[in-house]
Amino acid sequence: MVESENMLKTLTLKELYSPVRDDIDAVSARVGDYWTKALQLVHGPSMPSVQAGGKMLRPALCLLSAGVSGAGNTRRFVNLATGMELLHLAALAHDDVIDRANMRHGMHTLNARWDDHAAILAGDYLVARSIEIMASYDSTCIISRAVTSIREMAEAELKCFANGDGPMTEAEVLEVARKKTASLFASACSTPACLIDGAPGQLLHDYGMALGIAFQLVDDLLDLRQDATVLGKPSCSDIVEGKQTLPILFMKDSLNMAGKARLEGLRGSELTANDHEWVLDMLRATKAAERTEAVARDYAALAHAATAQIHPSPYRDSMAGIVDFVLARNW
Repeated sequence: MVESENMLKTLTLKELYSPVRDDIDAVSARVGDYWTKALQLVHGPSMPSVQAGGKMLRPALCLLSAGVSGAGNTRRFVNLATGMELLHLAALAHDDVIDRANMRHGMHTLNARWDDHAAILAGDYLVARSIEIMASYDSTCIISRAVTSIREMAEAELKCFANGDGPMTEAEVLEVARKKTASLFASACSTPACLIDGAPGQLLHDYGMALGIAFQLVDDLLDLRQDATVLGKPSCSDIVEGKQTLPILFMKDSLNMAGKARLEGLRGSELTANDHEWVLDMLRATKAAERTEAVARDYAALAHAATAQIHPSPYRDSMAGIVDFVLARNW
């Protein structure tokens, strides 16, 4: 992974977003406005404005995809990109309720700040605003793809709920990643093609799907490897919450009975420093991290293969660079 690590040193997200920098700033401002309006519904109009946080990856991909599709001016797609980010924020609000999470990006979640009921309503509000914004394009194609990603995210959560503590296969875990995370990536990348004749819509969809799965696998490893100060939330939360991610699945498959019992015993517990060190040791000893990295690289290769078939441009270069950035942020 030396090549990707070197790429990360020279290409930051700010640099990768440079072809659509002004539009990203416009999206960030609009997302902040909608987020503020959601908070003001509870706290009143005196609630000060807030800035949009996060990597803004989905709106950036939406704008870059418009660029590679031949959009003469990507400014036209700022509302579409804003809608995609609002869907992402809505999904996070709902996820935090499901996971009983109290922190995200170093800040209290909505369910911790208010309660589950209000947090779910806030997520619903953001979904509604997102669809409302996208409807301004008068395109059933855009609405259909956005709603499909919402449906697939819900299906993934319901699948996990129905499965309970039952074991999941590698294919099933990857299918959850595809629906829960990658479907919105694919929607963000492919919806601009709804408005541009001759756009490589299927290639952009395939790119977004592959990138999204790789992104989720890296996130799953970060959860186990990084400490809370870096993550902005408790580390190893997937283990504590009993989630079945690919590195946890690989680790569990290779542990002996005592190891499996200890891993299961961490569920619902407050992990100690020794627990965290044990998890890191087991990730290495079982080669679970190595195996997960290999799968993530395979999906990254699929994303690169898709971009290689798109006409060269600075937009395409940024999309290829984002694939390397996603991989390099972990190992």
